[in-house]
Amino acid sequence: MKKAAAHPTTTETSGTSHFSLGTLASDFLDTTWRISIPVIFFSGVGIFIDTKLGSKPWCTLLGTVIGFVAAGYLLKMQLQAVERKDNN
Repeated sequence: MKKAAAHPTTTETSGTSHFSLGTLASDFLDTTWRISIPVIFFSGVGIFIDTKLGSKPWCTLLGTVIGFVAAGYLLKMQLQAVERKDNN
């Protein structure tokens, strides 16, 4: 009995593995939004608060840090999902 490919971006036919560009592109886009959206959103919130309170640049910096932490958390969740999928 032949075991299925371990990574979702590869397919195995007749003993050779091939990358599926569609799945690979989808994985890259999924990772890209998980990094960019939280950073842009929380930095934007920080900029908005800074303009209202006149506390430049502190809320912007805090928002950027929170955005990176949120992005790291989302990436961690994505990696855990891939590991669970690979184990099944």
